[in-house]
Amino acid sequence: MATTSKQWEMRFNIGLRRDPDDVATEDVYIAQLFGETVEALRQEVCAYLKEHQPNYFETFGDHIVGGKCYMLSDGNTTPPSDWTMSPELFRRAEGWWVLSKKLTSGVESQDDERPGPFYLGDFEVAVENFSETAFIPCKGPDYLSRAMVDNQLQLPLLEAVVREAEDYILNDLLRRGWQLLALEYKGEVSRIGELTNRKAIFVLGHADFPAALATLKARDLYYLHTYST
Repeated sequence: MATTSKQWEMRFNIGLRRDPDDVATEDVYIAQLFGETVEALRQEVCAYLKEHQPNYFETFGDHIVGGKCYMLSDGNTTPPSDWTMSPELFRRAEGWWVLSKKLTSGVESQDDERPGPFYLGDFEVAVENFSETAFIPCKGPDYLSRAMVDNQLQLPLLEAVVREAEDYILNDLLRRGWQLLALEYKGEVSRIGELTNRKAIFVLGHADFPAALATLKARDLYYLHTYST
């Protein structure tokens, strides 16, 4: 029987525990899902969440979209200790909540652009929010770039290009299937024509536009507005 190619994968925490701060709870685990395409992976993630009906799930995040923690208030639970909100408010507003965090140079901190926790309401809304804003497709064990032909990178097969200088973001881009194409330098030109205060800028390309779009929409409002349904 044919098996689905594991081109893309996503990992996230999922659980049924009542206290997200209790790391010893056995019903919290790491879900690792695969898809032959990015869209197939997205559908698999959504179907998995709807099938298991958790009351808590959380991404590991990266430096491109940050991280997100989703938690259900059933009227009795309390929010995690790092959520700056009234436990009474959390218990009173039953339904799904989300907290966004950002990663900067490997350090997790509050996301000032998306302060929270933020009330989402229904589970379907939480899953949709997860799919649209926290989805991180990474290269799976069977990943093979469409731009590689006979072990040679074919530039005409690339469908998107980005530039990046920060090493943490660069590493996340590589995990998402972006490939290094070139190295550029920016700086100031001296009076004798020399480039001073040089800064290296890496040029990366991607041959799978749906996968690239998951990155582009998070980095640039143009792509978010143009390709959002």
